[in-house]
Amino acid sequence: MNSCVRTKLLAWLGIAGVHFGLSNLILPLTMALTAQAAGTADGPGLAITLLVRATKLLHFPLVTLALYPREWFPGNWVYVPMAANSAIWACAVYYLIGLYRRLGRR
Repeated sequence: MNSCVRTKLLAWLGIAGVHFGLSNLILPLTMALTAQAAGTADGPGLAITLLVRATKLLHFPLVTLALYPREWFPGNWVYVPMAANSAIWACAVYYLIGLYRRLGRR
């Protein structure tokens, strides 16, 4: 495999891996803080609101919009569409990085 192709593939996999990790780490954090703030009179607060919005953003478009039948992925199989969602994000971020580099040369 060409070293340029290998570098691009590793960059894409790195972006997808970071997105997948963040998507999975933010869920328990958001749920724990939301459950903790549920009994307070002040409401959720700014931190929890931002966490919920970040969760929705990280899971957009595939998981947030539920563009797959949930019964196809029972239990831990939900990680399959989450990985596909991370692949979509990696493609978009990699394209934007390339576009930025191309436009930055002008």
